[in-house]
Parts: sequence; structure tokens; C-alpha cells
Amino acid sequence: MTEFNFTVDETFARTHNEFFRDAKRFQWSAAILGVLFLVATVILVLIGSGLTVVIGIATGIMALLCFVMVPVMPKQLGTPQSYYDNYDLVPTVVAKVNPRDVVLLSLVDTAVPGSGEPATPALAVRTVTSVPGIRRIVGEKVPSMAVTGMRTTRNRNHWEEISPMPVAWGTKDRAVIASAEKAVSDRQWKKLEGLVGRVDEVSASKRRMIEL
Repeated sequence: MTEFNFTVDETFARTHNEFFRDAKRFQWSAAILGVLFLVATVILVLIGSGLTVVIGIATGIMALLCFVMVPVMPKQLGTPQSYYDNYDLVPTVVAKVNPRDVVLLSLVDTAVPGSGEPATPALAVRTVTSVPGIRRIVGEKVPSMAVTGMRTTRNRNHWEEISPMPVAWGTKDRAVIASAEKAVSDRQWKKLEGLVGRVDEVSASKRRMIEL
């Protein structure tokens, strides 16, 4: 993985970055679910029997938790700039083209920085609806940031989930995207291109990632 920094177009990123779009959908879902729990709470309390009041209190707590998630989610995610600043650049290509989306395949390193573990190469995939300026053809280069996910208590030195976040989701400046592509070594690009045929295997794995 390679460090790569650039100035993110915040407005552009919030429109095209599917991590942020997914978070927005989650906010709406939490708000709608909160309203439903709140309505259920009012109805149950008005019924007034002992059991319904207890259930009403439980649904009221669920409503509160849903409403709390609405403002908390954006704070947890951070700004588009901070999101891109926090992760390293990895080679990524279009590995599969479907009618309504494409599957991106990345060559990543599961070793947690500072853990003392040697580099552990792996393949990770993410299905996306679109990447601005990227051709929908297998092998198309899509330099991306490796967004790390969960770790388990049994293996805290390795990431269990990594998902590519295209640089092209953060800027419409083609020069920046070209620079990101050049920042990845030819050796890494060639290695990834030779592994494109394993995209279905990676997609079928539990965490959508397999170590090499």
C-alpha cells in the first residue's frame, strides 16, 4: 500500500462517494424506524395494560436509540477529506462488469500498521454502481484507498475487512487520478492484473477478501 494525499472536492465526494451515500441511506432508515417505534410506543402506552406499557417502554428506548444514530453517524464517518487522508492507496481494477454495477478488485495488505506483522497480501472486492470517468471494461485501472474494517480479538494484527474507495469518488481532476495511478508501482499493477480471474472466488468469501 502507498501513502497518497490530495485535496478532496467535498461537494463532489458527497455526491459520488458511495460510502457517504450509504451512510445517508442509513440515517434515513434510522429516522424512519425511530418514528415507527415512537408511534408504537404511544399506542402501547395508551392501551394502558401492564404488559403493553412494559413493551411500550422497550419500543420507546429503541426509538431513542434510532434517533441518536441520525446525528451520530456523520460524526463517526468524518469529512470526505479526513476519510481519504486516513487510508493508503492500493491498486484496484474493474474485475467484472454487470448490467447495473461493476465489481472492483484490489490488491491490499491485511497486516495492521505498527503491529510488527510482515506484509500479508490479499485480494478484496467491492461492488459499486459507478465511478466517474472510469470506463466499464474489465482491467480498467481505478486507483483507490484501502478502507479498513473490523478486526477480531483472535487476530488483532490483521484486518478482517478491507474495501476499496476510488480516488475518482473524491475529485473530478483527472490529473490527480493520473498521479494516483502512477504512485502505484508497475509491479503491483501487473500482479493485480494477473489475479483478476479470481474475482468470483473473492466475492464468494465471507468477508469479500482472501489472503494470497
